[in-house]
Amino acid sequence: MKSKIFVFLFLLISTNLCFAQSGTLNVDFSSENWKTFGAAAVQEFESEVSTSVSDGVGIAYLDGVNFQNGVIECDLYSPSPKAYLGIAFRIGSLTNFECIYFQPHTSGKRDAVQYDPIFNMSATWQLYNGESYQAVADIPTKKWFHVKIELKGDFAKVYLHNNPVEALTVKLKHDLHPGNVGVYSYHPAIFKNLKITKSGLMDTFIEQPETSSINETYISSWLISEPYDNYDFKIEKPFLNDNLITGFREIETEENYLMNLNRHFTKSKAKNTVLAKVYLNSNKAQTKNFHFGYSDRIKVYLNSKEVFTAENDFRDSENYEDRGYVSDKQETIELPLLKGENELILEIAEDKFGWGFIARFEDLEGIEIKKPNRDK
Repeated sequence: MKSKIFVFLFLLISTNLCFAQSGTLNVDFSSENWKTFGAAAVQEFESEVSTSVSDGVGIAYLDGVNFQNGVIECDLYSPSPKAYLGIAFRIGSLTNFECIYFQPHTSGKRDAVQYDPIFNMSATWQLYNGESYQAVADIPTKKWFHVKIELKGDFAKVYLHNNPVEALTVKLKHDLHPGNVGVYSYHPAIFKNLKITKSGLMDTFIEQPETSSINETYISSWLISEPYDNYDFKIEKPFLNDNLITGFREIETEENYLMNLNRHFTKSKAKNTVLAKVYLNSNKAQTKNFHFGYSDRIKVYLNSKEVFTAENDFRDSENYEDRGYVSDKQETIELPLLKGENELILEIAEDKFGWGFIARFEDLEGIEIKKPNRDK
C-alpha cells in the first residue's frame, strides 16, 4: 500500500490524537481528521522526483497536541533547490508560533538553518540573524534528511542527519506556553515520519548560554506610537499631526536591545509605520556617533529636524549583507546635540519579514538617556 504524507508549500499541523503512555506520538498523516488549506494536500508519494506542488500558501492543522517541552522528529524532502521547509511548534494560534526551517539553496552557508518566530502573522528573520539564530549545515535537494528538535524551557537544540552534535542552539523569543506542532514550507516540500515526544520541565538536556552584561550605550526603552500609514514617507514630520499620531506607550527592548515591533503590533497596509521617541540630556553642544540597524525604512529626526533617511528592505541577494538583515552597526551617523534636552525620533516603516530596530551611542560621555515620559 502506498503511504500518504503531506506535500505542501506552507503547512502547519497539529493533532487531537492522544499520546501513548510513553509520551510519544507517531503522527498518522493519512488520518481523515487532517484539515488542509491553500496549497496543502495529502498525496501519495510514488517517487522522490515526481511529486509537484503549486506555488502559494498551504496550511493544514488539527487541534490538541498541547506540546511544550520534549522532542520533535521528522524526515524532510525538498524536490526543488529553493525552499524553506521546517518545523513549527508551540503553536498557540496560526498568527503566533515558533518555527525553525532549513534552506537547501543556501546549503553549506551560514543561514542554511534559520530560526524564524512568527509574531502577529509576520515572519521575523530580518530581525533574528547571525550565529545566535542561524547555522551552517548540509541541506540536500531531492534527498530525505532527518531533523530532531529538543525543547526545554526557553531553549531549542536542532540536530540534523542523526548527528549527536547539535547544528544550532537558540534562545526562543515567544513567551513560554504549550501549543500545537507542525511542519511547513515556502516552496514545495514533503514530510514524513513525524514523531512527537513530550517531557517534563525537570528534564535537563539543554544548557543555558551565559547572559550578556548590561551595555548602557544601547537605548533599551522607547516611547512608541500606535501604527499609522506612511510606508512611502509621503507625510513629513508626522509627529506634528495630532490626527495621525494618537498617542505613545513605553516599550522595552528585548534583552539583546532589539525592538521587535511585530511582537507589539499587527502590521497591515493601513498600519505599517510607527514613531519611536527618546529624550537625551547633553551637558554641552556636541556631536555624538549614533549606531543603528532597522527594517525596512527609517527616518531619523533630531529636535524636529530630519537628519537621515534610508531603506533596508528584503533583497534576494547572494551577498549576505544585502538581504535586509538588522544589525546594531548597520548605519552610523553624527547627531549634533544641543546643550540641554534633545528629542530623538525614529520613524520605522515595514513591508515584510521583520519590523524593528536597534540603536546605541558610541559612548555616553556628557550625555544621559532619559527614562521615557509618557506625557511627552
